[in-house]
Amino acid sequence: MAQAEEFGSELADFRRRVEELRSAPALPEADRLPALEAALLELRHAAEVLWPRYEELAAERHRGGPEEHHEHRLLRLLFQRLPVAVALLDRDTVVRRCNPAAGQVLGVRAGYSTGRALTGSLAHESRAAFRSQVAAVARGEGDRGLTVRLPGPSRHGGTALRVTLTALHPPHEPGAIVLAVLQPAVPGAPAGR
Repeated sequence: MAQAEEFGSELADFRRRVEELRSAPALPEADRLPALEAALLELRHAAEVLWPRYEELAAERHRGGPEEHHEHRLLRLLFQRLPVAVALLDRDTVVRRCNPAAGQVLGVRAGYSTGRALTGSLAHESRAAFRSQVAAVARGEGDRGLTVRLPGPSRHGGTALRVTLTALHPPHEPGAIVLAVLQPAVPGAPAGR
């Protein structure tokens, strides 16, 4: 963070110097050459010092520090080992990530689900309601829960699942993603919200 503040201070100084040089055309003919030389020095400073430092800071922010890297690994491990079935979805129900427990519940490998709409794993009659609820959560209309069915041989589809949906707003993401927790439905539980 100190490097970013130092860079900001140096950039502010650079901008003040450039502002002063803007008055160079109004100077007498004899004084213009030194102002032009100073302007060229400032341009060289911007190209050779400021821009590379900006690129370093941007790359460092993108990589994150050692603590952030450790937290990221810890959260990834927690997500993978969580005994509860969870999936991260976009507003169109496309799976961004799915843990192994969710893969077992849905009857697919977790990696296979990634990039595919979760509605493809649901019974036809559950798809529209699920899609609408995920979209509502992604729009910021609050957490939701509903019962869906997996495809199956019975008249009303196969296994019933209770799905709880909540919005997450991770840094570096343009919008919300939806966390879906999948659990076996309790008989007699309400199907809606």
